[in-house]
Amino acid sequence: MRQTISSSLVSALVLAGITALPAFAQTNDSAYVRVFDNCTSYQAEDEPVHFSDCAGYGGWTVHIVAGEHGAAVAYSQRGKEAQWSENPPRVAVFQDLGEVMEWRLDASGAPFATIYRSIFTGFEPGDGGQYLTVSALRPDGEIGACHVAYVEAARQPGANQIARDAADYLAPGWQCGVDEPIVFDLDSQMDVLTIAAQRRPGH
Repeated sequence: MRQTISSSLVSALVLAGITALPAFAQTNDSAYVRVFDNCTSYQAEDEPVHFSDCAGYGGWTVHIVAGEHGAAVAYSQRGKEAQWSENPPRVAVFQDLGEVMEWRLDASGAPFATIYRSIFTGFEPGDGGQYLTVSALRPDGEIGACHVAYVEAARQPGANQIARDAADYLAPGWQCGVDEPIVFDLDSQMDVLTIAAQRRPGH
């Protein structure tokens, strides 16, 4: 079952605990990569599935597999076979992947999360529409990457900043394979900083 988190103004809970939120977020930066500019593509032999291995950032490769019923995106520093075997980030159906992917970088310049725009055609998240998908990167983890949040982007003011906040405040502590992705839309009740404060140790 999906969780929903609001894009509303920071609540009193966050205002009370804002100084305890990670300071590293203030030093983060972004790099932007055109997803399809540097790819190797090939067709599966026995089924109508198309694969693309695309250059990411900082030694990461973006692996995209697409068929008539949808697509999935994976990330790897260890090779595509390893990444696909790790149950990579995926959704039931999406129609299109945006041309530009944002990579969030920590103070050392290492990528720890990505943000990309996708147009969903059904099922999850939100039964269709445009969303910014936030993924956590785990180069040394058992699971190399996982979805953190889906930010509704067509109607929601400030969607890009909400996605960036989700990357900065939620992705570093996200437990891939355990935590379920959160949907941030106009019907949600809490915002990114509220949930980040609630997830701090001791709360």
